[in-house]
Amino acid sequence: MTFKKLRPLLVLYFILCGVISVAAQQIEIPRINLMPYKPTPFLIRDWKQVTLDYDNYVFDTNKTGTNLPLTNINMAAGINYSSVQHIRMDTYVGQANHGRVAEAINILPAIVGASLVGVDKTNHLGINWVSKVKDFYNLKNGHHIYLNGYSSGTGHDWWYEIMPNVFFYQLYALYPDADADFGTQFISIADRQLEVLFKLGAKLHPWTAPFMNYRAFNLISGLPNTSSVPEPESAGSIAWLLYQAYIETQEIKYLQGAELALDFLQNWETNPSYEIQLPYGILTAARMNAVEGTNYNIEKMLNWAFSSGKGTLRGWGAIVGNWNGYDVSGLIGEANDAGNDYAFIMNGFQHAAALVPLVKYDKRYANAIGKWMLNLTNASRLFYPNALPIDHMHPSGINWARQYNTDFSIPYESMKEMASGKSPYATGDAVRGGWASTNLSLYSGSSVGYLASMIEKTNVESILQIDLNKTDFRGDNIFPTYLYYNPETTDQTVKLHLPGGTFNIYDAIDESLIKTEVSGLIEFCIDPRSSRILVIIPSSKNLQASGRFYQTTEGEIVDYHYAYDYANTLRIKAFTSNTRLVECDKAVSFHCLTENPTGNTHYKWYQDETIVHETHEPSFEWVAPDVTGLYNIRCEVTDEQTTVLSPNITVRVVSEGEVPPKINDLVLFGSEPYSGGEIVSLHADITPAVADFNWTVDGGSLENAETLSPSWTLPVTPGIYTIQLTVSNHLGDTTTSHRILVKDKDLEVLPANILAYYPFNGDTRNYARDDFHAISYNANSTKDARGNLDHAYAFSSSSQYIKVPNHDALNFTSQIALSFWIKPEQFPGYEQYVVSHGSYEERYKMSITPEKRMRWTLKTSNQIVDVDDETPLQAGEFTHYVGIYTGYSLELYKNGDLVSYKPLSG
Repeated sequence: MTFKKLRPLLVLYFILCGVISVAAQQIEIPRINLMPYKPTPFLIRDWKQVTLDYDNYVFDTNKTGTNLPLTNINMAAGINYSSVQHIRMDTYVGQANHGRVAEAINILPAIVGASLVGVDKTNHLGINWVSKVKDFYNLKNGHHIYLNGYSSGTGHDWWYEIMPNVFFYQLYALYPDADADFGTQFISIADRQLEVLFKLGAKLHPWTAPFMNYRAFNLISGLPNTSSVPEPESAGSIAWLLYQAYIETQEIKYLQGAELALDFLQNWETNPSYEIQLPYGILTAARMNAVEGTNYNIEKMLNWAFSSGKGTLRGWGAIVGNWNGYDVSGLIGEANDAGNDYAFIMNGFQHAAALVPLVKYDKRYANAIGKWMLNLTNASRLFYPNALPIDHMHPSGINWARQYNTDFSIPYESMKEMASGKSPYATGDAVRGGWASTNLSLYSGSSVGYLASMIEKTNVESILQIDLNKTDFRGDNIFPTYLYYNPETTDQTVKLHLPGGTFNIYDAIDESLIKTEVSGLIEFCIDPRSSRILVIIPSSKNLQASGRFYQTTEGEIVDYHYAYDYANTLRIKAFTSNTRLVECDKAVSFHCLTENPTGNTHYKWYQDETIVHETHEPSFEWVAPDVTGLYNIRCEVTDEQTTVLSPNITVRVVSEGEVPPKINDLVLFGSEPYSGGEIVSLHADITPAVADFNWTVDGGSLENAETLSPSWTLPVTPGIYTIQLTVSNHLGDTTTSHRILVKDKDLEVLPANILAYYPFNGDTRNYARDDFHAISYNANSTKDARGNLDHAYAFSSSSQYIKVPNHDALNFTSQIALSFWIKPEQFPGYEQYVVSHGSYEERYKMSITPEKRMRWTLKTSNQIVDVDDETPLQAGEFTHYVGIYTGYSLELYKNGDLVSYKPLSG
């Protein structure tokens, strides 16, 4: 039916409160039920002004004073794009490596947040900040995604490896034309995440969800990280990325990837919360339920996001309580209700960014999200240095803020329920960790614009206008849509300033047009402790119900669940085949996976436009014709209410023996490391034997490159070089590559270059020079590899170690070689540090992984890299290891043989 414009007489009727009761339709979140309706003290900061103050302060490269400026531009060529002079921004005020820090989780959300409140970051303070971020796309090291550093690794921590891509996708949605490379990067990121899902066990035929209970995934090795605390919530952020890619491209593979990732969460039984990735998955699930007709359990997932933290992976959840007179409910962090909760401001900002748009797609959570947002918006001010008494804040940042950041736009990283005998207590991890001289945190404050962009105060102090479109990136944001929640015990009348034009006002909660043909300033009423979702629709639009959608006659959706209809109709979840290349007269298996059927289902199978089979079964064996060519197969499914049609699967039928190219083997003769200028023989084995091929190298020269057995004259200059082979025929192409290490083997190590040598001949002195002598702390003298007594030390607990006092000469900046003998007696199942220098921020170390492998780790100004000996250590056996950093490579040797290396510079 079509609803025309209502007569003015009816408008008076809809101004009244309590006309329609929909309380029974709202779904409660138990944890949010425990939060106060109106927190006290009640004080909402002007979050937009905070964002603008933060943006203008932090991005000002001309600031002067202690620890300033916080941001600078590196004038050297970019690491991944030489034309880019990339951004450096301190993570904390007073950073130990001030002026040399660049984290994507800090810089990108700062740009996105400022943009959300109206700042044009393509020309802010005379700089195009948007295009500069593209150097975070790790192109040169082969990862082909955004990472937290300009040249970083993967396989360490999923949230540092996925969230930079989430932030980039948001940035690209706001600035689609800002840089010519953004589009290619966007697709590459989605393809890499699809690759991860399938390597973690995902399948389309038969449909199989991946297993994602891992810490991270190494894109280079193709293996998950099984150590430390897992981050299964990453399935949520990966689903968000892939659904965003589907919206942008309409390529079905990305929709399938999003469903595969969400299916993991749907089937997962325990709370997967770790940091900030789960809420993005929940939003994606709600949106796909509304738009695609999926059936994800939103209530289960929201209760994960708003848990007490008890029994979770790391005690993560939503905080509830009043800390010494301050309502802090709604903040996100370590929440266990045991008196030692620990809230983090950034997590609240990002939870809000992800979960507020959910209400548009599932209005049953309007009351819960509205109440939570009121608490979060109020309590978030407590992290800033102007909110608490001085003795309730870590002293490291107070004086600096009062002198240099007088608008108090940079927050503390976190707030403890109790610390230093005070409650609450604004603090952070940086000072304790030795990373910075203050706990004032830029990475925490950079996300403030997300919250600010959604929130407007109204004429009623306790009622916020919450924009459901602002952080719904690539969402259905055609009409302004706002959530209002009334926490009071009485009806409240709220004023709304409309944009220019004449509008009809639709309330998705009451499912009614509450006003028609209005403009300027209007008023509406909200019942006690209830909500409204108002959609502002041009009065020229006519509305109609279409299934469970309430939409304009042009198909623009106003309400996804009209009449509170959450019953989805028949849909095809996946239409798959076991192959798309088949010989004549051979069979191809097809399967049509459906959801939400009503009664019996009937399947029709089409070859091009001809029905070739009908059945009540979802599977079909199609026998290829005896004529070669391309054939389109599709499936039509009908139940008692609906008929749906699958997309086509195109199958190529070929003659017997025709195959796409395959590289069976690529062999390089000799052993690594190779010498500069050495001639290396190669041989490739390919199928079919007759195919086009092309060799390329990034250094040196090739002879006989027209054959499958060329010779490669290596460069004289030491380094890591790559040879690549591409083979193609009319059925496709394939590429493989091989990386080799080239060194100067004649290089002599002079004794004068040895900085330290500890033979442990009954003592811990440095025998290379009279300096850097070590100190033994409870270590036990024992036999060395040759059986000499008192020529080695044994350690049986963490209280036993040997320490060399630090010195500037030990803070290596260009190259290092480190060697030792080791004999492990047992393996405890967690990482053990053999040699460690510095903190996480600036470190090199040798360690034994939980998998019993020796690991050589080094962090440069560009990235952190690990190289592992893939052969596990044996208990009771001596092994000799050497770790080398050359300035271009990180190398690990065992008993004189090279066992692993990776490119590394900086």
